[in-house]
Amino acid sequence: MIEQDYTKQKIAIRAWMEGKGYHVAIKAMNFAEQYHTGTRKDGKPEFSHQVSQACYARTMERYMIHPEAVLAVIFLHDVMEDYDVSYETLLSMFGKLIADAVVKMSKVRNGVKVPAETYFGDLSTCNIASLAKGFDRVHNLLTMVGGFKPEKQKDYLEETMNDIVPMLKKSRRTHPSQEPIYENIKFVMTNQTILYNSMLNIKNNSTTEVV
Repeated sequence: MIEQDYTKQKIAIRAWMEGKGYHVAIKAMNFAEQYHTGTRKDGKPEFSHQVSQACYARTMERYMIHPEAVLAVIFLHDVMEDYDVSYETLLSMFGKLIADAVVKMSKVRNGVKVPAETYFGDLSTCNIASLAKGFDRVHNLLTMVGGFKPEKQKDYLEETMNDIVPMLKKSRRTHPSQEPIYENIKFVMTNQTILYNSMLNIKNNSTTEVV
């Protein structure tokens, strides 16, 4: 069922992008898919992460300043950090707008981890990367149960509220025409965090009672 849903999503988003004439985004999808051939920790195909985000982003396309670039960055956002694809390669294939946004999505640049303040500051100034990071975290939260240990889940939840939500708020002020998207992502993300914190507390209390 997981494979079937993923296949349907992939067919649907590709057909939609073809209908919109988003050929650069399709090129980015084809390029990234060559690298994401494994399986995620939750057992799903690795590239389902990008495809699911693109399907979510599609629903808010009308409010995006650069919709095709956002989709392209969603597909490409891990290739630099995880697969050592160079900035020069992205620049030559997809142009500066997309390549620069992928850099902002990467926590490791030129082999060096970027300080959190710099990373989230860079994201907040970019009308493309700020959205892509929001879609990325929503999907990570959606799939972390069963894929991450409780400690990692807690770290993700804390980073979401302490760093990503403030980044979205700052981006919302900088790019007001995209305000409905930032609000949508923030609403979903905040409710995910409340739900997962409740689940973790219930689990911890249950464990304590058994002991």
